Amino acid sequence: MNFLHRFQRKKQQSPTAYSLVDVGRDTVKVAVVLMIPGNTEPQVVGYAQAETGNRDITGGRLEAGAVLRPVNVALTQAEDSTEQFIGQKIVPDHAIFALAGRASVGRLFSVRQTRPNPGEPISVKELNNLRSRAERLVREGLAESYFEGGQWQPLAVTDAGLRLDGYPVLDGVGLTGQEISFSVFGVAGQSGALRALEVLANRLDLTLANVVASPQALASVVPHAEAIVLDVGFSGTDVCLIKGNALVAADWTPFGGYFFTQSLARSMDIDPAIAETLKLDLSKKELSPEESAHLETHLAPLRLRWYEAVLEVLKELSPHKPLPRHIFMAGGGSLLLDLDKILRTDPVPFDAAPEVVPLGDHGWPVKDLTGTLDYNFFALTVSLVAGLPE
Repeated sequence: MNFLHRFQRKKQQSPTAYSLVDVGRDTVKVAVVLMIPGNTEPQVVGYAQAETGNRDITGGRLEAGAVLRPVNVALTQAEDSTEQFIGQKIVPDHAIFALAGRASVGRLFSVRQTRPNPGEPISVKELNNLRSRAERLVREGLAESYFEGGQWQPLAVTDAGLRLDGYPVLDGVGLTGQEISFSVFGVAGQSGALRALEVLANRLDLTLANVVASPQALASVVPHAEAIVLDVGFSGTDVCLIKGNALVAADWTPFGGYFFTQSLARSMDIDPAIAETLKLDLSKKELSPEESAHLETHLAPLRLRWYEAVLEVLKELSPHKPLPRHIFMAGGGSLLLDLDKILRTDPVPFDAAPEVVPLGDHGWPVKDLTGTLDYNFFALTVSLVAGLPE
């Protein structure tokens, strides 16, 4: 991936350690990774989580102060766990933070060029110049675009496909042709949320090495060239569309764990804490058949509402083409409530009958030295390795 905010090259002690931090409204998750010189695979050597008490980091500086304690707790516990897993304590000075999907917006940008000498092989310099033009277009385009919800600033860009004379190619170097186009997916972050992450890092005495928008992080670990990622969190669901092995569209819908818990509580006239417990007990199959059937009568319409909202977003992201059939679920909410089953009910919007699997069940670009990391729950956290220096 190519990020607009690249790391500055500088000498680092070896190995280099980073904390990967995902601050959600319900929990903060932290993973400690090592970058070993000569080893392209980051090593996960510790992890932890702590409850954030329904505080939203995207709310700005005040919310950053409110989550300071739980984030510090999770960081400390993750650092302490490294001693258990690898026999020595690792305390990273650098951190990579996730930017929630609800605090980011993305657009696809393309630049096209008619080559004056189509018979000459395409050079690395020619492609680099095309990429530079695309990145300038992203900066200008995102800065000039109007998005609801406050001020936004260009954050990052990832490659989204190269086409030569109308045909997709993986690497154009050495090929010949006349018309060449290069696409990138650019992301802008909500200024208030980015400032909150900066404040949080400063108060924790951490160097903010990078901020990665959750759609770009999740897309970097998807094992299929044509796929959908649904990251079901507490606040809502991040929706990512991947085509041609690249992220081409992303959005967010406010239907997640909070929606299910609060709606169940209202429908059953019970306390939200009890509704949350019932959700967890159902997923663990700890309810009796009678209790499960009763809960299902209240849950079925909520699941359908979530499904309709997600399909509405997906159809907006891909209005004229069928959707990829590979659907990967991530986030704590994805493990609950049989959401995978309802996604399989109607194959019409997809190019074939959809296959729905947890994203955490597939290979990851890291080596887990802990041996106990739950990739489904820590999917976004671990995918922040996309923001590590190359």
